Amino acid sequence: MPGVDEKDREILRILRKESRITLTELGRRVNLSPASVKNRMEKLEGLGAIKGYSAVVDPSFLEEYVSVFIELRLAIDDHTVDPILRRIAGMANVEAVYRRSGERQILIKAHFHDTDEVKTFAGRLKHLFGKNLERVEVTLIIDTFKECWIPVE
Repeated sequence: MPGVDEKDREILRILRKESRITLTELGRRVNLSPASVKNRMEKLEGLGAIKGYSAVVDPSFLEEYVSVFIELRLAIDDHTVDPILRRIAGMANVEAVYRRSGERQILIKAHFHDTDEVKTFAGRLKHLFGKNLERVEVTLIIDTFKECWIPVE
């Protein structure tokens, strides 16, 4: 990637695992001053290498006890679908929205209070996509063994 050197990649690898690390500690690990690390991080943010910072919250603390993957098969998947996907991505209970290859082009991960909310959400999807939505398949997440986050110590 243009404008990104090995030191930048080292910073990104550390941040991916320890996003709450201090600039001082990060600088110590990569042999740079905290000010140099801060400048590099700002550059990486500007390039889009660092997309944002967030907390990983257990959905049950928001009274969302049902986690699901929702797969959508669309009749036509082109740029006209993007505004709908952005709207879905902005919904509070939606954790992730992916466009992917295969028979079902859209994958959504979301959390709900109960199964009635899942049904209501599926109805909203049908309304948003209209006739373009050919199939909705909901898979209940029973247990999670790994997600990309590090436990709070």
